[in-house]
Amino acid sequence: MSEQFVGRVRYKNGKMSLMKKPMEKFVITLLICSCAALTAHAAAKSRYVITITRERPAILAVSATVTPANGIVSMAENGATQFDTRWAHFVRNLTAVDSHNNKITLEPLSDAKWRVAARGPITLNYEVLIEHEKHTWDGGIDGIAFVRDGGIFATGRTFLITGDRNVKNIFVEFNLKGIDRVTASWKPVRKSRTRYTARNITDLEQSMFLAGKHDEFVVERDGFELVFAVAGDELKARAAKFRDLATGVLDHYIALMGGIPKPPPSNRFERSIAIINAGKDLDGEVIGNHISMILNPAGDAQSEVFGKFIFAHEFFHLWNGKSINVADTTEDWFKEGVTSYYTLKTLHSLGEISEAEVFGLFENLFYKRYVDDQGFGRASMRDVAGPGMKDKHWGLIYGGGMFAGICQDVAMRRATKNKRSLDDVMRLFYRTIAGTTKTYTTADLERAIEKIAASDQSEFFKQYVYGTAAVPIEKCLQDAGFNASVANGSLKISRRSTVGQQSYDLMSDIIGIRQNPK
Repeated sequence: MSEQFVGRVRYKNGKMSLMKKPMEKFVITLLICSCAALTAHAAAKSRYVITITRERPAILAVSATVTPANGIVSMAENGATQFDTRWAHFVRNLTAVDSHNNKITLEPLSDAKWRVAARGPITLNYEVLIEHEKHTWDGGIDGIAFVRDGGIFATGRTFLITGDRNVKNIFVEFNLKGIDRVTASWKPVRKSRTRYTARNITDLEQSMFLAGKHDEFVVERDGFELVFAVAGDELKARAAKFRDLATGVLDHYIALMGGIPKPPPSNRFERSIAIINAGKDLDGEVIGNHISMILNPAGDAQSEVFGKFIFAHEFFHLWNGKSINVADTTEDWFKEGVTSYYTLKTLHSLGEISEAEVFGLFENLFYKRYVDDQGFGRASMRDVAGPGMKDKHWGLIYGGGMFAGICQDVAMRRATKNKRSLDDVMRLFYRTIAGTTKTYTTADLERAIEKIAASDQSEFFKQYVYGTAAVPIEKCLQDAGFNASVANGSLKISRRSTVGQQSYDLMSDIIGIRQNPK
C-alpha cells in the first residue's frame, strides 16, 4: 500500500481517511493549517540577499538564511581545486547569528566548509571578492566570476554558502545600488527584475547572473524561453545579429531533434539564459542549463567564425548533453564531438559560415588538435574522458569524436542511399531518452546505428572508439564524394567538381546544405 505524507497529515492511496467526530475534523483542519504555515515559514528560512554597488562592483555582499546540514554549511564541491579552501578562497568577513540574533562561532574546515554550533536556521553575512581572473583556471573561464565594463558576472558556485541540501523554493533577491539591471537564471517572482526563486540547491548552485548596463532579449518557442544578456558597448551594437543567429540556430535544432529541450524530471527547465561578455580570449561553457560566452568584438575574421561556433555549440548542448544524457564521462566523445559536427552543419546551413570555413575548421582546428593530442595513438577517445581529463585531451574528444561521428554518418547514408543518417539516431535518442531518467552508452549508440543502417559497425567501434587507431577521416570523406587526403599530419579537403547528383547531395548533407544563404 502506497503512502504519501503532506506535513503531518497522512494519505493512503491518494485518499485521506474521513473522521466522523466534529472535534477530530477540527483537529485535522487545524493540522492542515498549521502545516501550511510551517511550510511557508520554512520557505522563508531559505533566502539570499545579494548586494552589489556601483562604487565597489568587485565585492558581492551576501546575506544568507540557511539551515546547517548536520552542523555544516558549505560551498559548491566542484571547481576551484587549485585552492586548499576551494571557493572559500574568495570569501571575507564571514559571520553568523542564530534566529535570536545571537552570534554563532564558525569553525573553518577544508574544502570550503564550516562547522556551526547551532541547529536551527541561521543567518550568514559575508563578502565575496571578485578576484578570480587574477588566477589560472583549467578549461578557460571555468565558471568563475569577473567584472568587466559591461557588468558583474558570477556563477552560483562562486558566491553561495548553503546548508541543508534538501531545501526547496529558495528565495533570492538582488539589492542593486547604482546598478542598472540584473539578469539571473532563476525563475522571476511575479515578473520581478530583482527577486527570484530557485527550485532547489542544484538550481541555486548551477546558476549565473549578470548585473550592470547590458541589453536583454528573449527568444521563445513552444513555452521554452532563451534569455540573452549582452554586455559591453561593442557587443550590444551587435544584439540584432545575435538575435537573428540565435533564432535561426534554435529553430534549426528544434526541427532537427523534433522539439524543444526536454531535460530529465530531476532537472526540469523552461528557461535558459545565455550571457555574452566581451574578452580577448574566446570561450564558452554550459553551467547547469545556462550558457556563458566570451566573445572578442575586435577579433579578426577567424575569431568571428569561431565565436559563432562557440555560440551554436553551447546551444546544442541543451539537447545533446542536457536532454539526451550520457551514462558517464566516457561517452563525452559523442556529446562533445558530435555536437561540434552538428554545430558546423547548422551554421553552414544557415549561411553563417562558408563551405571553405567549414573545411578550414576541419583541417586547421579539429584535425590538427586531434593528431597533436598527447594521447593520440596511445589512448582511446573514451579513456581520456574521465573527470578532470577532458580539457587535457580536447583533440581526442572533440576532434576524434567529431570525425567518428562523420564516419558513422557517411556509413549510414551510403548504406541507405542517403535516406537514413546520424540525424535519425539523434531523433531516436530524443524520442526515447529526452525527458526521462534514461542515459545512453557507446554500446547503445552502436546498436542504434546498426539498426538504422542495417549494417554491422562493431569493427569500426572496436578500432576507433574503444581502440586507439586513428579515425580514417580521409577515407570516410572520400566515400562521401570529397577529395580528402592526409599528409605530414595535415588534412586537406575539397569538393570533387564532377560527380553525380547522388554524390553531390551526400557531400552537401555532410557539411550542411545552405537553406538560407546570405
